[in-house]
Amino acid sequence: MTRTDVPDWVTLTEGEDVLWQGHPSLRLVTPSAVVALALAIAGIALTSVLSDPSIRWFPLLGIPLGIAVIAWAYVSLVSTQYVLTDEEIYRKTGIVNQSVAQIRLDRVQNTTFSQSLTERLFSYGDITIYTAGSDTMDITLSNVPEPERVNQRLTEALDAASGVTRTRP
Repeated sequence: MTRTDVPDWVTLTEGEDVLWQGHPSLRLVTPSAVVALALAIAGIALTSVLSDPSIRWFPLLGIPLGIAVIAWAYVSLVSTQYVLTDEEIYRKTGIVNQSVAQIRLDRVQNTTFSQSLTERLFSYGDITIYTAGSDTMDITLSNVPEPERVNQRLTEALDAASGVTRTRP
């Protein structure tokens, strides 16, 4: 990944490389899409049933409302971004008010990833990163696509940062 592909909210040091970047799984937009479709269909159906011309247009408001629901869900997902470099982990959240959290890899004590049954079926899950000297989680990368692969990359980056070499079976 070239340095021009790096988001402007990520501060790379000399020689630091981006290993992975992503955002929550877009599969999470599906429930909002179902609601949006239901609102649009209900609006169209109610319009054909109503006979009073003065209120017949009112159910059609379900169409822009449905579009707003799916747009909000999509923008909310893509406004949350994650970046893993060979030195740090970043998480940016927020649409209007933005918050960027970062942890240096040399501070990471442990990582876990978890998936519910639904998350396993749709190949997304959460990765939690704990730092040294703390018994609370510091960053959770929520709804990450292919969390096993991302967690593996994170583990490899942690090993490289600490100088540990592991052999895989």
